Amino acid sequence: MLHVIYGTDREKGRKRFQALREKSRGICAGERMVTEGEATEGFLDTSASSRGLFGETTLFIFDSILEKKAEQEVIASCAQALAVSPNHFLIFEPTLDKNVVAEILEHATETEEHIGKKIDTRPAFNIFSLGDALGMRNKKDLWVLYEQAVGAGLEPEEICNTLFWAVKNIALMKNAKPGDDAELNPFVAKKSRGFATNYTVEEIAKLSRSLSSIYHEAHRGGEPMAIALEKFILSL
Repeated sequence: MLHVIYGTDREKGRKRFQALREKSRGICAGERMVTEGEATEGFLDTSASSRGLFGETTLFIFDSILEKKAEQEVIASCAQALAVSPNHFLIFEPTLDKNVVAEILEHATETEEHIGKKIDTRPAFNIFSLGDALGMRNKKDLWVLYEQAVGAGLEPEEICNTLFWAVKNIALMKNAKPGDDAELNPFVAKKSRGFATNYTVEEIAKLSRSLSSIYHEAHRGGEPMAIALEKFILSL
């Protein structure tokens, strides 16, 4: 299944994206956020044909990571395989190239264009910039990006999961040997290896525990995740 959401009304588009994400979560056994630079033809082919040990399906999320036309063209070239796959591929990319859209329309299970009365010329928010700011240990930038993420309509759970993903990758690369990407995408591995130099092993473990606690406490009815994330950022 391939579902593509695009168009100049980012607010409506994101709300629809979040609704479809929740719906697909109820169908698929797992969820996989696709990161910057990961949407290659090889990755897409493998993802389209992959299944769990017992036939479980996966929801693949592409959240505003396809700004480059070349990356969009890769999606278009693989659109047929993604559409017929038992896995779910959900793409939110407000600024899809019109020629790419035309090609995707031929194969996608569903496409939705959300057009605002006033064109929003702001760039789509890149959720992975949050992880980059955390990796660079830049509290000021992380706080500004967090506010932008909230303003763009991202849910606290999405933000928490992204920060946890970044910390997990930093932990993997902290003690990885030269040339060992720890099965991460080479682009992600290179960035995470650099970020790892900004933290000690103990600090990385503390970040991981804090984010895990924020997530689980919120789901147990404790402190709201949005407030806990603000405190987490300010405590860095």
